[in-house]
Amino acid sequence: MAEDTGTGHHITCKWNRNSGTPWGSSATEVTGYVQVLCSDRLDKANTRAQLQIHRGGGWKNQGEGVTSHSTAKTIHVNDKASKRIGSWYYRTKGTHFGQHGSIFALPTFYSPQRSLWRRG
Repeated sequence: MAEDTGTGHHITCKWNRNSGTPWGSSATEVTGYVQVLCSDRLDKANTRAQLQIHRGGGWKNQGEGVTSHSTAKTIHVNDKASKRIGSWYYRTKGTHFGQHGSIFALPTFYSPQRSLWRRG
């Protein structure tokens, strides 16, 4: 949880840890998301969702990722990417920077992983 103690009133933000596990949104596409929950609206925000695939012994970005500048109390960002042919593990990576007086950041978020399959 990140806390902002700058000017104005006190705002806290945290990741919704019960979210983001990727799923097969179609036969050829994988979707994942991140969600940030804040006690009030921020002045500025930068929240990013990036799907990742486990291959070659490590996690690699899959697709382009999506960045939102929403300042809502609940910030929800979806990312979609093509599934690779075969069976692969996917997860969603999230980053969040916010500002309400001072600038703060949440620790990087990693969703639970899921194995998805695509026919060749």
